[in-house]
This record gives sequence, C-alpha cells and structure tokens, in this order.
Amino acid sequence: MAKRLSQKLAAVVLFVLAIALVCTGIFGLNGRSGVTGQQIIDEMGLRSLLVATGEGVVESYVDIAKQEATAQVRAAGGSMAEIREAVQKAEEEARATYSNTTLDYDSVDTTQLSGAVEQLREALNAYYAEEAAAREAYADMMLAQMELEAASGTAEDALVDEGPVSAEEDISDAEMELETEPTVDMSGFVATDEMNRLMEQAEAAYVGVSEALAALYEGMDAQAFDALQDTVMALVSQSGDTFETMFDRFQASGGGEALTDDLWNARVIRYGDDLITVGIAVLLTALLVLFYQFLVTKLGLPRLIIGLFFLLLCVLGTVYDLSLPTLLSNSVVRMGMNSILVLAMVPGIQCGISLNLGLPLGIVGGLLGGLLCIELGYSGWGGFLFAIAVGILIAMVVGYLYGLLLNRLKGSEMAVTTYVGYSIVSLMCIAWMLLPFKSTVLRWPLGPGLRATLRLDSSYKHILNNLWSFEIGGFTVATGLLLFMALCCLLMWLFLRSKTGVAMSAAGNNPRFAEATGINVDKMRIIGTVLSTILGAVGIIVYSQSYGFMQLYTAPRQMGFIAASAILIGGASTSRCRISHVIIGTFLFQGVLTLGMPVANVLVPQSTISETLRILISNGIILYALTKSGGVSRA
Repeated sequence: MAKRLSQKLAAVVLFVLAIALVCTGIFGLNGRSGVTGQQIIDEMGLRSLLVATGEGVVESYVDIAKQEATAQVRAAGGSMAEIREAVQKAEEEARATYSNTTLDYDSVDTTQLSGAVEQLREALNAYYAEEAAAREAYADMMLAQMELEAASGTAEDALVDEGPVSAEEDISDAEMELETEPTVDMSGFVATDEMNRLMEQAEAAYVGVSEALAALYEGMDAQAFDALQDTVMALVSQSGDTFETMFDRFQASGGGEALTDDLWNARVIRYGDDLITVGIAVLLTALLVLFYQFLVTKLGLPRLIIGLFFLLLCVLGTVYDLSLPTLLSNSVVRMGMNSILVLAMVPGIQCGISLNLGLPLGIVGGLLGGLLCIELGYSGWGGFLFAIAVGILIAMVVGYLYGLLLNRLKGSEMAVTTYVGYSIVSLMCIAWMLLPFKSTVLRWPLGPGLRATLRLDSSYKHILNNLWSFEIGGFTVATGLLLFMALCCLLMWLFLRSKTGVAMSAAGNNPRFAEATGINVDKMRIIGTVLSTILGAVGIIVYSQSYGFMQLYTAPRQMGFIAASAILIGGASTSRCRISHVIIGTFLFQGVLTLGMPVANVLVPQSTISETLRILISNGIILYALTKSGGVSRA
C-alpha cells in the first residue's frame, strides 16, 4: 500500500512539472512571433553590432593614426627609420587612447542605428531568399542533365567502387542517406541578375548602417566602416536565420548577460520547443510510474526499456536541434526496408527451427535475382518483379535442401543455421569472382569478378519508396514501401491461420503432440524453412531498392543477426512469435539506431560510441532472449 501511495505521489509531482514545462514552452513559442521576440531580436542585433564594431573601430583608429604619422614624417623629409619609429609610436598611443571604444548600449541613442539595421535585414533576407531559389533551380537543372547522361550511358564509367561494404558497416553509419540522390556540384553556380540587384540594395542599406555607426563613434566617417561590411552583414542576417540561430550566435559572442531583464524571456523563447518536448517526456514518465506494473505485465521489461530509450533519444534529438521529423521519417523508411527480412524469422520460429540465422541463404537467392535483372537489362516494375520471381525460385530450391539438413540435425538448429549462414557467405565470395556475368555495370573495370557495390539507378532503385510518397512537415511517407510491408505481413498472417499454417505452428510448438494427431512434423519444418528462405530473398530485394545499391561478398553476413535482434526486441521468443512482434521490433530497433547514432555523435563527437551502441543492442537482445528460452530443445 505504501509503495502504491508513493507511486501516486511521484506521478502527481511529475504531472504538475510536465504541465508547467509545457505551458512555459507554449509561452516561449508564442513569443517568437510576438512583440517581445522581435524586441529581443532587435536588441541582440544592436548589441552584437556595437561589440563587433567597437573592436573594429579601434583598428580603424589605429590605421588612421599610422597613416597620419607616415604623412607627417614624409612631409618633413624624414627617413624610413624615422617613419617606422613614428608609426610605432602612433599605434601605441592610438591603442592606449581607444582601447575602451566599445559603446555602452544603455548610454547611447540607437534609434537611427535601429532603423538602418532593420532596412539592412530586410534587404539581406530578400537576397538570401532569391539565392536559395536560384540555387534550387540550378540543382534541378544539373540533376536533369545527370539523369539524361545516365540514360544515354555516358555516366556509366563514372562509378568508382570503393570496395566491399558489409551490411554491418552500412547499418552503423550514422549519416547513411536513405534517399541516395546524386550529389550536385554547385561550383558552376553563377549569381543571377536579380541576386546582383538585391545585393546592390543591401550594400546601399549598409551605407545607412555605417553612417549611423559613424555618428556614434566621434571622429569616424562612413568610409572607415567599409572593412567591417562583411562582419556587420553576417551579424544582421544570415541565410536561414531563426530566433534560435540568432540567440546562439549572440550567446557565443559573450553578449548573453547584456540582455539583463530580457535574458530569461530570451531563453524561454529560444528553448520553447525543447521545454514542450521535455514536458511531454515528463508526462510520459508520470504515466509510466503510475502504471508501471501493468506496462511490465503487458509489454515485458526489455521492450519497455527499449521503448523508453527510444523516447529519450527523441527528446535528446529535439534538445540538440536535430531534425526530429527527418529522423523519424528515416526510422519508418528503415523499418519498411528491413521488415521483410525480419518477417522471414516468423515461419522459422513457428515451424520449430528457432531463429533462422541462416537467412543469408535466401538473401543470396535475392541477390542472384537482382544480378540477372541487371544483366538482362530489365528496369522499373518489370525488373523489380523479375528479380523477386527469380529470387523466389532459387530460394525454394535452396530452402528445401536447407530444410532437409535441419531435419537431420534436430536440437542443434541454432548452431547449424549460424554455420550455414557464415558458410554460404564465404562460398559466395568465391562465386562472385567466378560467375560469368558480362554486364559492365556488374563487373570490375579491371580484373575478374563482380563489383562489391552495385548501383540500381538503371534497374529498380526506389521503385517502392517513390510510389505514392508524400511529405508532411518534413516527415516523408514512403507509401509504396509501407504498403508492400503491410501486404507481406497480411499474407503471412493469413497463412498462419490457414490449415497448413496451424499445422506448422502446432508442429513447432509441440512436435510429439503434433505427430500423435497425424501431422507430418518434418514436412511442416521444411515448409517453414522454405517460406523463411523465400522471404529472405524478397526482403533483400526490397532492402536494396530502398537503399539504392546491392552489396555482395561479406555484406549479407550479419543480416540474420540484425533480423533476429529486431524480432526479439518486438517481444518474440525463440519458440513463439506474432506479426505484431515484427512491426514493433523492427521499428524500435531501427528507430533506436537511426536516432541513437546522431545523438551519440553529438554527445561524444568523433567517437565510436554509436557503433558500440549498435553492438550492445543487436547482440545483447539476442543473448537476453536465449537466456529466457533456457536452451531447452522442443524436439
């Protein structure tokens, strides 16, 4: 009872704190577009200008003093030694006189300067908007030209293969681009006439700023501020400037404390979205504390911990100004591109062979289907379906032989599947060097064998990702990819409820009882193994079209372990699983990896902590599941 009461009190305290954080954050966000936010922006801009120009003015005074000293000595017919001596003396005197030239913001009238700065900011914002539009148009033109060259075959030899890249290396790359569009070289971009006109307007507005600054610094004319033009323009406005970037720049310059009474408001406005995110996280924590026993019973402690860790990464991503919609979008895309490979674990677990770590057998079949598609020159939907059909045919034959092997070695399936997976990858490393493919897209430019990484631009790259895709607030929905995932999950769900599917699950759950009821256990195990191998072949084709490349040699080696990690995170065991485990597990696994690596790189720059995180998640979850299974054979 006391424990229950303490839980309620803790939940109430956290709930009140969450409400306070959310309300403060909403107040801050409203202030960004309000009068208070604009006043703080103006004040930060003026203070930054006075700090920067104060230092520049000292140098200007020094230069003027040196020029005057030089002119006086020359007029008197002095020697070079006398000139150097006079210049050095003038510099020392000028620095001593003007070392404290920086103006006190509160003691001067900045009305004229404020108006001039506002005109300059408007002019610069117009220029940056035009520049962004011109660059985008130039990039679109260059992309169209590159696509035209690729279609005519002139860009084929431009591909430089950098050697084998394993799937393990691929998934640990924090900066992996799911949309692997060609990079446009912007070095040939030339400013448009409209950009030049707008820059002339900005330079004219700067004259007004320099005149206002000259009025504040006695003895200085507008020409003395020409050297400060770039600095002043950068302080007034930069491309893509927001309240956050301006505040961060102002803080970095050491001017934060100068805001005095407005400092608290400025910080609330700056971190308004972060406060809302933290408030939501605290609210979820309050609910977790209140319903802890219920959640542990329904979800299980491991899945609950992984889910909370994912939410923590979302909060940290927002706090560190990472693009959360983009990261979540990438998580969903990576869920779709990996889901079929994870789904391949379901028939293996249900039929009794446990986790099918020999998934590379099916993956090799899918890779061969993709290679034949490129070799024969198929593309688009025809090429995609052809690759799937060939992959399924190869996987059926290989899966049947694989099933016969597992039936002969009942009770040792986990070890056998692991050895088979590693063996087929090593065997295919030899085969990729010997197979008689002729396409120059597939083969190394010099020497025998196939390339390690093959681009799918001319075949079926993003065929599912781009189907009916759309974007909402920076979140890209890969509709075709998600629909294909849903279709495969639906078909598997229907199969498991069919007569054969029920018999297969019964054979996997209790082989002796299934035999007593007349079910051919060995046949059911073969069906499950074949189906798992087929899904592996389909899964690698879906994965490759989404990634934009096909990877050979050692790339498939770890994919079985990655799929096993995902389904176990979803709540499956080595003996039972459901379709929901596939969806939940794949999203959590890929979501933690997608968000965890950028966050880890921000927390510990230039470290390998993100790779350590991936290894801990993938291998730790497998170890946990195996300890829960107890190592008991179901044979």
